[in-house]
Amino acid sequence: MEHETRSLRDGRSVLIRDGQVGDGALFHDYLAELGASTEYMLTHPGDMSMAGVYEKSLEKIEAGGFYALNAFDTESGAMVGNAALYFGERVKLSHVAGLAMGVLPEWQGNGLGMWMLERAVQDIKRQPKIQRLQLVVMEGNEHAKKMYERAGFVHEGRKVKAVRQPDGSYRDEFLMGMWVGD
Repeated sequence: MEHETRSLRDGRSVLIRDGQVGDGALFHDYLAELGASTEYMLTHPGDMSMAGVYEKSLEKIEAGGFYALNAFDTESGAMVGNAALYFGERVKLSHVAGLAMGVLPEWQGNGLGMWMLERAVQDIKRQPKIQRLQLVVMEGNEHAKKMYERAGFVHEGRKVKAVRQPDGSYRDEFLMGMWVGD
């Protein structure tokens, strides 16, 4: 995908582009801010090895083993949103991609998350090897759950007390999926 600038409802604009090798540092900063801003992500600010994992995943894009769509503030250049699809590597799971995405709080409510989600689903439908998308939503994250439902994801199950928060409380995770194959 070429770079694309999108205007948001509040008048701000973002640069949208595919993930590229070298985005790991920008992703690190984005993930640290996002992780500190919400209890609904699995990544905690202390888990910042995720930037290295993301960089290794970016290296798989050319071989068709990973998908990333990133949004950047056109003024600061900072990453403000991300949608990533992690492809199944085992033979029996090679038709499955797991979705992880987020938008920084100050950029939410402008349609960016829904646009990125719809774009990621549209892009992945062009890859014949991926036929199923799946994700998890943490209990209490109603905004994200409703967005995924509007995009066509369906509820498939619940993992009870799957997440232990730093304060010792537990949250369930809701499993959601979407068939994108023929």
